[in-house]
Amino acid sequence: MGKTSSSDGPDGSTGDKDQNDPSHATRHHQQCAIEDVKDNPKGLHVRLYKNYQQAHRARYWWDTITTNATWYRVKYRSGRFGKECETPCWTTFFGGREEYSPYEPVPGWLQPLVDEVSADLDMGSRPFNAMLLRLYFDGNDEIAWHTDGRTFLGQTPTIASLSFGANATFSMRRMTNVWPPLDGLAGDGIDRSTPQRDFVVGDGDMLVMLGATQKHWHHRVPKERGRRPRLNINFRYIMSGPDAERGQKTYYKYMVHGDEDIPRSYSYKEIMQMRGGMMNFARPKSACVPSGGDNRKEDKTHQDLAATSPGNESSKPAKGEEPNIASYLASENIDRSSFMALPEDIRRELVDHWSSRQSSSETQTLIRPTENTASSMQSCGKKRQQNLIGGRSSVGTACKGNKAMKKASGSGTLDSFFLSKKKHK
Repeated sequence: MGKTSSSDGPDGSTGDKDQNDPSHATRHHQQCAIEDVKDNPKGLHVRLYKNYQQAHRARYWWDTITTNATWYRVKYRSGRFGKECETPCWTTFFGGREEYSPYEPVPGWLQPLVDEVSADLDMGSRPFNAMLLRLYFDGNDEIAWHTDGRTFLGQTPTIASLSFGANATFSMRRMTNVWPPLDGLAGDGIDRSTPQRDFVVGDGDMLVMLGATQKHWHHRVPKERGRRPRLNINFRYIMSGPDAERGQKTYYKYMVHGDEDIPRSYSYKEIMQMRGGMMNFARPKSACVPSGGDNRKEDKTHQDLAATSPGNESSKPAKGEEPNIASYLASENIDRSSFMALPEDIRRELVDHWSSRQSSSETQTLIRPTENTASSMQSCGKKRQQNLIGGRSSVGTACKGNKAMKKASGSGTLDSFFLSKKKHK
């Protein structure tokens, strides 16, 4: 992949593997726009590859990661701040140097992507060997200001950040000291004479920090009201050396086990169930705005973000979409982007479950509710909505006194991932 600010694509051979396999490590991407931001006096070099992973590949990796990865909400006592802490997003970690402990090899389902990114960024004899994965389930998840600079990563590390799912803001601010003392006597280390830089990273985008950036700049992903699920993979190379073993241990501590001997891990599906499911996002994206502070400057950015985000056309049929999926989304009034954020097996189960209900209903006589039962149905609907949050249906019990009303048939726990968009406007 060329290192210029113009639009160019990676080159190289595809080998003998199946070129139709989305996981195949190949440099034959379509051309992607590259934004190259380089300010040597300020110690900044960032390169943003827009649509580095195109839609079908981004979908493949979203499904692969949400199906296979398990996530941690790490709890630990901070030696730097002297208090109990919890990571503000979901994390996991793979790799490092095999000679150090702890060490968990990069899984086979992820290695093709690691090889691809390493090749495209010309990592040569130092291919990425340490992968930090983060899941920002909603707009309440964040990562605070920090530098990725560590001695065991080298003086000028190349750090790649690949995004899947919802758009997010990646903010950067220049520091006069990236490790400011906590007593505040020497100030907070922020260079207020240099404007903050904000990048919008979307599905399939890759942002790469190069050169001396980690010595002079902090970065963060802030909270953003209404943001939908987003995955991020942070690619690093841990060098061998006296500080590398300690550094690798800190990665596993703060990204996996914290202060716990046997940490509790969660699948993506379990996280959705704990958070009330995808119904949290079943509303128009135009309602999503950044939270906190003066947002006037960011209004246009986030309006553009909402307008250009994948899946922003609600339940309108997408090109090439299976008819039963389109019918399901339209019939249940479900937001498409919320639906597509689910793992593939869950999407299939939801549609199959709906199809079986449709087939069953065709053989039954529909009972038209009388005027006297309308208010009862409305009350029952609210009760069912509350119970679906907990993953169960109680229409039959809540409304069993209403003989004119048909009982719900087969409303399984997967229905709790969605509610009608109309109820969330």
